[in-house]
Amino acid sequence: MTIDAGSDYGQRDLELASQLQDFAQRFIKGAGPVDPAEIVEQAAESIPRARAAGLTLIQGTHQPRTLAATDPLVETVDAIQYDTGEGPCLEAIEENDLSASNDLAAESRWPRFCERAVTETPVRSMFGVRIFLGGDERGALNFYATETSAFSDLDCGIGAVFSTLASLALQNAVERRRADNLLVALESSRQIGMAMGILMSRRLITADEAFEQLRKASQHLHRRVRDVAEEVMQTGTLPPIPDRRHTGT
Repeated sequence: MTIDAGSDYGQRDLELASQLQDFAQRFIKGAGPVDPAEIVEQAAESIPRARAAGLTLIQGTHQPRTLAATDPLVETVDAIQYDTGEGPCLEAIEENDLSASNDLAAESRWPRFCERAVTETPVRSMFGVRIFLGGDERGALNFYATETSAFSDLDCGIGAVFSTLASLALQNAVERRRADNLLVALESSRQIGMAMGILMSRRLITADEAFEQLRKASQHLHRRVRDVAEEVMQTGTLPPIPDRRHTGT
């Protein structure tokens, strides 16, 4: 198929293709993390009649939260959905992969949400696309317009493409966070192990006794075991523990 770059649709297709290629290269080449907020911003710009876009995330049994938004209007509309427990975003997450309405004033599926959305906001069209995540996390990429009949099937298809990108970005962020936490845990373990070795050597005690001394010092000094261990590594001995018998406490 040949794209006519001179037409509005052709220019739109070329811009979208360029955006997707850029994101794909960043994922594949590891050229740095892709911020989900950046994808939401690009998604909103790719759908001409979208006033705004937002990203909703639900973790386990916790309440939904708006993770990214291109306009304060998103958070206002989302808050109504979260408060009423219904709306296209929540339906896309819990029941359908995609949920859309091009006239909220005439919509019958979410009466409480629609009544408040139409009364309290200028939004009249909206659709949400589910984001697939691992574990107990669920989400949706949502689009908002202030006019009726704002979104076409093509718009929904483009939204679905960006929802996949948002899913990849979120999963990447989760994996990076896990990796960072693992590195912190490994570093803590290394410091504690070295401090235990110092105490075992200087005090001629067992590993269990060395760890117990670290633990007691941590408890009495109200400091993390890791921090106590770091001081042992620097000084060669445990930090002094105040004698509470002479403090009046």
